[in-house]
Amino acid sequence: MSDEDSPQGDGPGTAERRPASGSPPARLRLSLKLKLSLLIAILLIITLALVSAFLLHLKQTKLTAEMTKRGLTIARDLAASAKNPIVTHDELSLNLLVKDALKDEDVVYLVITDQDGKVLAHSDLSLVGKPLERRRPLAPLAEELLVQAYTDPALGPLIDFAVPLVFSKVRVGALYLGFSRRSIGEALVKARNETILISVVMVLAGIGGAVALSTALSRPILRLVDATRAIAGGNYNVALAVTSRDEIGALTESFNQMATSLREKEMIKQAFSRYVSREVVEEVLKDPERAALKGERREVTVLFCDIRRFTPLAARLRAEEVVSLLNEFYALMVDTTLRYDGTLDKFLGDGVMVVFGAPIRHGDHSLRAIRTALAMQAGVVELSQRRLREGKEPINVGIGVNTGVAVAGTVGTEERMEYTVIGRHVNLAARLEEFAKPGQILISRQTYKAVRASVLARSQGVVQLRDEEEPVEVYEILGLTGEA
Repeated sequence: MSDEDSPQGDGPGTAERRPASGSPPARLRLSLKLKLSLLIAILLIITLALVSAFLLHLKQTKLTAEMTKRGLTIARDLAASAKNPIVTHDELSLNLLVKDALKDEDVVYLVITDQDGKVLAHSDLSLVGKPLERRRPLAPLAEELLVQAYTDPALGPLIDFAVPLVFSKVRVGALYLGFSRRSIGEALVKARNETILISVVMVLAGIGGAVALSTALSRPILRLVDATRAIAGGNYNVALAVTSRDEIGALTESFNQMATSLREKEMIKQAFSRYVSREVVEEVLKDPERAALKGERREVTVLFCDIRRFTPLAARLRAEEVVSLLNEFYALMVDTTLRYDGTLDKFLGDGVMVVFGAPIRHGDHSLRAIRTALAMQAGVVELSQRRLREGKEPINVGIGVNTGVAVAGTVGTEERMEYTVIGRHVNLAARLEEFAKPGQILISRQTYKAVRASVLARSQGVVQLRDEEEPVEVYEILGLTGEA
């Protein structure tokens, strides 16, 4: 990329600020326990805040209503007491009425005027005899009692009660009572402080409960996570205790059932793998209800290996020794077959039949068969040498290999099935094994054509094999080339 195409801002140290190539950026991971605790705590705080705000609003409304009712009662009582002194021009009684009213701590001011708005009595004596000046935003008094709430810059929040004074249906004056709302504010502050204290206590208790609840909820989930990791690591012997009868309990039961199923499947797989390649096991376990592989024609390579002169040898050995020898021989055959991805088709008493190229296709199935045959031959030599060191009789094998098209699939009944290959080329491999001398590996021309670039072979000419209509050109395998 040219300098013009490079992103702006790149310079020395840019690479140090970037994450390493291929490494995803680190992300903050919050545990389920923490998430649940935070969620419950947040919901609790929001709920308490809303409830507290609602309760404080109700309390404010109630206190305002009570104070308004109380102030209205005082204003009406004072208005009733002020009518006669106004009519009789008894200013002394009016001033005494004002003085007595101010003894109430909630009464801020009291003003009595005549019908023209002239002040007859006032809590501020300097205003007596002067026209009344109502402060904004107070509305002027009409014919009905007027209650107004406002805030005075000097006196604070107030409730103003304006009462017309009517005597014998004639308006003789007016009474104005200022009632402080400061007690409401003080009561609300006290209530708010109490509410905050109670809320804090409840939030702390709620957080503790949230942590306990989230721990109880997350513990079985964490156990499921650990158990899942154990199964992913190949440990199927996992069983979790079901500690509840809720959805988590149902999930735990399902997990245990899954673990049991996987354990049984693995046991079947391990048992099955003793006899056939893992490819056959995988194919069968993909659809265990069918438990069958469809028949088809395909090119395969078939190998037969048989212990030479086993019948007279078995007659000379004790039964336990015969079984021990066969077990050693079969173990060698199975291990060698599976090493090269062959399918151990069947045991034949003192021999085995192995298939390459089915059920899993391998383009080099013929070469795999040759390598298996050479490994079997070398393994038998080693087994014989060990038997000689132990004072036992050695054994020899003959091996026949042939390549050709055969019918591959599962045959049998629902109770017992067997995967095998059938056809003329399978029989030809068996006849080659019969014709082989002890220690020989014989192959057909068809197999030789497929592997001649990788093997060292010697022609045995054209021979007539049992049950074969035409003579067959046979080759003996001597080994592999350096490139194989």
